[in-house]
Parts: sequence; structure tokens; C-alpha cells
Amino acid sequence: MDALATDLSALQAWAASESAELAARFVGVVSAQTESLRTELQETRAWNEALRTELQDARERIDAADVELSQLSAQFERTLDELRHEHATTIREQALSCITLPLDELLTVFNALERSTTLAEALTTLFDGLVREFSRVALFAVRSGRLEGVQQSGFDFEHDISKVVIPLSTDSLIGRAVSSTRIEGSLAGVGSGSTGMPFGGEPGCAVALPISIQGVVAAVIYADDSDRLEFASTAPQALVKFAELLLMHATLVLFRISAEQRLLRRDSA
Repeated sequence: MDALATDLSALQAWAASESAELAARFVGVVSAQTESLRTELQETRAWNEALRTELQDARERIDAADVELSQLSAQFERTLDELRHEHATTIREQALSCITLPLDELLTVFNALERSTTLAEALTTLFDGLVREFSRVALFAVRSGRLEGVQQSGFDFEHDISKVVIPLSTDSLIGRAVSSTRIEGSLAGVGSGSTGMPFGGEPGCAVALPISIQGVVAAVIYADDSDRLEFASTAPQALVKFAELLLMHATLVLFRISAEQRLLRRDSA
């Protein structure tokens, strides 16, 4: 019994020792896990704080972008209003120039025509007046049922215009002007086929002015606006009217000069 008691005491002591060791190990493991969890929790809190800060920064950037967008939108509206105003002003100025510039040119040419003393001077003045508004102008003499080149401005070709001959039998703008003895005009899409001109180009308007002397068409002036700038100062319709008014005044001047020359020849005879 004494031996058993001794063994039991020893067993109890060993059990107590093992329990204490296990308890210490358990406490150590729990402490380590707790510290790891505490560390992870701190890291998670730090990450959440960083995320919160980044989110706040993103919100601030969005707010700043909204403010900038509003400012840009307001600036765009102001710029658009300025462009609209500038465009309207430009349109008004162009519309005004379409009226005033040709009228100024007409007055200049009219005064020059009034100073002409010979048929040649009057014809040259009429030619130069058309050059003021039309990009291409050509003067043809009517001889033996055909047109013979005399003078040109604005045409780009290798040969002298005096070598250009156009039969009047062809159905052309110039031919119609000779046969009708009045100005002939065409707007938009005028090409070499309809004008009878061998120089090409794509004019927006073209006119043919018959020059009648003593009731006979002695010459024809062809003019068009080929190769002009898209936003030219004078509209094609205004160009045609410009040429028509020039021809009407030039016809009166030519009639006056012709009458004066006939009177001088009669007095000299």
C-alpha cells in the first residue's frame, strides 16, 4: 500500500507537471496567435485607413474635376457665343461687301468709260473693268463667222490667245451672245463644253458680252470666276449683274463715240 501510495504520488506529481507544461504551451500558442491576430488587425486597420484616405483623395479629385468641367463648359459656352457673334459679324460684313464693293467698282469703271474718246479705249476700259471682279476674262473679235482671240487675263495656257479661234456655229455661251446680241450668262457647273472655251476650269458663273458697233456685233468679251476663293467677296449672281450693268453703260458710251466719229467724218468730208 505504501508503495502504491508512493507511485500514486509520483504519478500525480508527473501529471501536475505535464499539465503545467501543456498549460504553458497552450498559453504560448494562444499568445502567439493572439499577437498574430493583433498584428493582422493592425495591418487591416492601416490598410482600411489608407483605403479611406485614397477614397477621400479620389472624391476630392472628382469634385475638382467637376469644378474644372463646369468652368470649361462655361468657357466653351462663352467661346461659342463669341464665335457665333464673330460669324454673324463676318456674314454681315461679307453681305455688305457684296453690295458695296461691286458698286464702287461700277462707279470707277463708269467714270473711266466716260473719259474714253475712242472705241478702242472704251473697249479696253470695259475689259479692265471686268478683270476687277472676274478671275478670267477674254476678248474675241468676230470675223468671218468665227471668234478670234484678241486679249486675255487670268487664263493659263501655252499659246498666245491670238491663235485661238472658236467657230460660231458651235452651241456655246459666246455663240448665243453673238446670235442674240445680248448678254448671256450661266451659273454653277459651267464647263468647257457649255462655254465653248478651250481652257477648262470650273467657274461658278460665266458671262458673254456682245459688243455691238453700229448695230453689228464686232466683238465678244467672255468672263468667268473660275479658280476664285471659296469665300470670295462677290456672289456669282452679283457678278452677272455687275457685267450686265457694265455692258449697258459701255453700249451707251460706244454709241456716243461712234456717233461722234461719224459726225467728225461727215464734217471733214
